[in-house]
Amino acid sequence: MEQGSPSVYIWSALTVLIAILLQMLPLSADAAQWRPQFVLLTVCYWLFRRSLLHGIGFAWLCGLALDLVVGDLIGRHAMVFAVCACILLLLQQRMRHFRLGHQAVLVLLLVALSQCLVYVLTSMLRADWQGGVRLAPALSSMLFWPVLAILLGRLHWTRWGEEEISHDP
Repeated sequence: MEQGSPSVYIWSALTVLIAILLQMLPLSADAAQWRPQFVLLTVCYWLFRRSLLHGIGFAWLCGLALDLVVGDLIGRHAMVFAVCACILLLLQQRMRHFRLGHQAVLVLLLVALSQCLVYVLTSMLRADWQGGVRLAPALSSMLFWPVLAILLGRLHWTRWGEEEISHDP
């Protein structure tokens, strides 16, 4: 698939839409605590694989879409996704050399950071909020990352370990 091909944008939009639907899937209270952060994982995948086409603005828009669908504080996930995207883009060149297990650990740290940032933002903006930091989604996201990376990699016809993007001008 070519780097500037419109199909890349179609694939990314479709996968983000599926991730938002998975994020909204009704679950029991116990199962919902362990729900992976599907939208953030999908954003991380596209930033990792196609960083020249998807950037911080893409992450922010995906977070904003999640905020609109969830219907809580608008901009909360957008800001958190943008911060995570900045960190991921800084580490992107190193992450290319990581194996899936090492990438999963980085995803664990990113999702844990996002959960903490969401907690801080929500507690600052809503004084009556009684939530807490839940790190279970970070663990489940770490376990789900290899499945997502392999599945999406096969869906758009790439194999792990191949250089698909040239960073030469």
